[in-house]
Amino acid sequence: MRSSEICIPQSALGLTRAGFGLSLSGVKKLLLVAYYTPPLGMSGVMRVTKLAKYLPRFGWEPLVLTVKPIAYYHFDRKLAEDWKDIRVFRADSLDPARLRRLLVPLQPVSRAGASRTSRLANILCFPDAKAGWFPFARNLGLRILRDERPDAMFASAPPFTALMVGAALKRASGLPLVSDFRDPFPTGFVPPPKFLLRRVERLRHDLLVASDHVLAVNHGTASFLEGRAEVLENGFDPDDFSSLARRFDGFNIVHVGNVWENERELRAVLDATRDMSDVKVRLVGRVGAGNGLAEYPQFENLGLLSHAETLSVMKGADLLLYLSKPNQAAGIKLYEYLGAGRPIVSVCDECTEAARLIEQHHAGIAVSVNREEIRDAIERGQADRLGFAPVATERYNRVNQAERLAGILNRLTAD
Repeated sequence: MRSSEICIPQSALGLTRAGFGLSLSGVKKLLLVAYYTPPLGMSGVMRVTKLAKYLPRFGWEPLVLTVKPIAYYHFDRKLAEDWKDIRVFRADSLDPARLRRLLVPLQPVSRAGASRTSRLANILCFPDAKAGWFPFARNLGLRILRDERPDAMFASAPPFTALMVGAALKRASGLPLVSDFRDPFPTGFVPPPKFLLRRVERLRHDLLVASDHVLAVNHGTASFLEGRAEVLENGFDPDDFSSLARRFDGFNIVHVGNVWENERELRAVLDATRDMSDVKVRLVGRVGAGNGLAEYPQFENLGLLSHAETLSVMKGADLLLYLSKPNQAAGIKLYEYLGAGRPIVSVCDECTEAARLIEQHHAGIAVSVNREEIRDAIERGQADRLGFAPVATERYNRVNQAERLAGILNRLTAD
């Protein structure tokens, strides 16, 4: 299947609004539009990966429309096993990540370098760095509509370009469209530059109007979506926690996730535990160069691990450390922490939604960036006095979330 044509007339594809409907097998088809998919790794991939994995249990066959291989800083090829029975359609692109893969395929990509390129492209391109994917994804999407005759569509952002693809295919077909916001702006929770802000807000409004249903990953994101969004949180996959726990020496505190904008919080934890002889603080992820963290004898950076290895480390932790990033309501790792079944200590001054979740589910404690508070919380954890008794966390089970999404799709496609 070719995806290189720049323009395909709708009439040439024979698309009409009356031409779509339930397949003869009784299983409905969902055209799922997402840029970040396996074998790419990291948190932005997980939501779509897991929803697509479990939707077939509830009568929906995903047809994934994504990008051809790109240059990226972390790959997790084991995630592709979740999609061994899922059909994936890959469109070409002229975005920087795709072009870099074509021009210098063997050159490794650093997280910092990728971030700088993405930030610049987010300013130069509209609505984001992936704008060069739009014409190719739209045209391949039109072919999928013609050949596969799906019953509904689901588009997930970031990038917002994916939502634009979904809206364009909605205009062409009239199919029900669910738009999924993992962030409120193309730039995450941080608004774009002022000269782009009004334009981005207009686009976001138009995307909301074009959608038959809107989802958001948390209440913080939903607050930007004009009261139109239903919250379908991030979550955890129970299958992923079948591996054995990986245990380390000492009282093992584990933080999962890159530390780029929350070094202050991590340093506060390290300062609070410096003279606690049995405490070890371990990071799964990356941290900026020249950070000076090596001066803390209790700190160990395990680096980037596969998703499966990361969850094994989570299960072996005595405490799981949650550090929010600026403007982040509740990161995806918090939900996987809940799935790991280990006590959580959240350290941040402005993470009210994360703190609410931890306390609501009796999963640990939230404290401010204060060394005395942090130390007290860790000592309580050592003495098993955090009141850890998790309740009602099945809401975040990816199987249950796929069932909720299937219910939404069923209502949108009901005769």
